[in-house]
Amino acid sequence: MATIKNDHLKFGSPDAPLKIEAFINLACPGTARIYKLAKEVLPPYLENNQVEVIVKLYDKPREELLHGPLIHWKLDNSNPEEALYVIGQLLETQAEWHDLSNKELKRLLVDKYNLQEEERLENVEISLAITAEAIEREITIVPTIFFNGEKLLGYTYELEPSDVKQAIETSLAKLS
Repeated sequence: MATIKNDHLKFGSPDAPLKIEAFINLACPGTARIYKLAKEVLPPYLENNQVEVIVKLYDKPREELLHGPLIHWKLDNSNPEEALYVIGQLLETQAEWHDLSNKELKRLLVDKYNLQEEERLENVEISLAITAEAIEREITIVPTIFFNGEKLLGYTYELEPSDVKQAIETSLAKLS
């Protein structure tokens, strides 16, 4: 498998045979849905060091996703564990903040998650690199999920936990 680009936000074992790359946008309802599915399905695979997840915050240019970059650019990517924690919290509460104004969302990010008011300049480079990768890999929707470099999941609204589990099991069986 080729080297994984833009892998600054990841969890699971670096030695895991299955690498799951998730191109997401925090303002996307489909991203919140796949997060909930992953939270339900992934724990045993993470505990058994079978899976590593690489999260790629994609600033996809769509009006309904504009809150995504507002959040993405404030996260502290130099502290991946904390950034992933905040991402999880925001995806779990997406319905509560999704319709806030930009100003209200910024205030929430500062007050509740201790993110700085100004965007982090280093996140501009990360955003551009992930956008370039998304274009290169022909990603047209979020979330888009790759298993060991193969695009497997692109439309998540109809997925059930059993679908995600089957995709993981099939991918792991190919590696055996």
